[in-house]
Amino acid sequence: MLVQNDVVRHSSSLLPWIVAFKAFKTLTLTALGVTLLTARHNDPVDVLMRIALAVHLPLTSKAFEHALRFAANLTVRKETALAFTAFGYAALMGTEGVGLYLRKPWSRWFTIGATSSLIPIEIYEIVKEPHALRVLILVVNIAIVLYLVRRRELFEE
Repeated sequence: MLVQNDVVRHSSSLLPWIVAFKAFKTLTLTALGVTLLTARHNDPVDVLMRIALAVHLPLTSKAFEHALRFAANLTVRKETALAFTAFGYAALMGTEGVGLYLRKPWSRWFTIGATSSLIPIEIYEIVKEPHALRVLILVVNIAIVLYLVRRRELFEE
């Protein structure tokens, strides 16, 4: 039975993709937090323009206009608060990812709980201002929750 459980645990699954998704979110949020902290005494609009030009973002899109309006209203205090929020969320994503990678039984429930708790906020944001990327992230997060609920055997020791 031990051999069969080991085969089930290490057979092909979506778990590596979930871990990669959590790692991507962790790195992105950490980079955002660092950027916000290091640039908080600079003009936020200027920083946004330099980043957009560096990564070749289209400067005429609605999303960029929205980002410019948001940046124009930032203060040092708001940037600091956003940076620490990004770091906190990155820590949550990192904890989930490492726990899932190590197949710790607690990580399954931790990820289910944390991801599920954010779904109502994601739905609210989609209703308030629908975007394809928001819908895609919602669908991915729901799929992750359903997958982890159904795949308990991946975390049994």
